[in-house]
Amino acid sequence: MKKGIHPEMRLVTVKCACGAEHTFWTTAERIRIDVCSNCHPFYTSGGKGGLLIVDTEGRVEKFRRKYGENY
Repeated sequence: MKKGIHPEMRLVTVKCACGAEHTFWTTAERIRIDVCSNCHPFYTSGGKGGLLIVDTEGRVEKFRRKYGENY
């Protein structure tokens, strides 16, 4: 690598909107994120491995009543 042309990498604490903090290497001085692994539905589905479905107007329940739970 050429010297003097690359930005400086630094270890930064990234703060999520839920209050969790994570540490990353980055060129930015500070980073704020909206969603992280502590608050994202894929990771917080109660151990179901991402099977949490966000229901909009009861559509998921209507589908499950019509076709069953294991369709």
